[in-house]
Amino acid sequence: MKKIFVFVLSFFMFGGAFATTDKSVIASAEKYLNSITGLTGDFVQTNKGKKEQGTFSMLRPGRVRLDYKNMPVQLVADGADLYFYDKSLDQITTVPLTSTPAGILVRKKIDLQNADIRVVDTAIGKTTFALKMNLRGQEGLGTMVMVFDKSPVSLNAWTIIDAVGNKTDVKFNNIKTKTDFGKNYFQIQRHKTVSTSGGDDFYD
Repeated sequence: MKKIFVFVLSFFMFGGAFATTDKSVIASAEKYLNSITGLTGDFVQTNKGKKEQGTFSMLRPGRVRLDYKNMPVQLVADGADLYFYDKSLDQITTVPLTSTPAGILVRKKIDLQNADIRVVDTAIGKTTFALKMNLRGQEGLGTMVMVFDKSPVSLNAWTIIDAVGNKTDVKFNNIKTKTDFGKNYFQIQRHKTVSTSGGDDFYD
């Protein structure tokens, strides 16, 4: 099985082929994602053949944090924006969370069948299943593939292909439920940054 991510998010090769969408698979993924409040665990990220490891945390709606073990880099989403913090340069790059396919994962309500999220393919393997999706009408922003374990349904990995075709895989390990994060856990602590995106009502 091969797995790939861009933050957030190469396709997975696991004995199944993307063909038509399977509504039962989509419904299973949607039910699981909406049941999640918070998660934490480890990840292995692969981009252009280079592997990096770190820890992953998520709290719906809208909050994500990735800390890398061997790079001075941190990715944080605070509910409105996604921040890329380069500690070595003391520099933060900010983009609206909804401009990234990874924003799909942390919405207040995840609707994979009737909203602006478009599932374009599904695939089923022996122990996993996968959904390939993008934002309807905004296909140029990128594509996300999410992989789930079948039984019980749980997050396994994701791949993100960004607007210029860069692919990043993230494989998750030791995922467990967690909601008691500190008050400022999903904030960049070095700077007081100001969002220029106007926020995002998906996370209100």
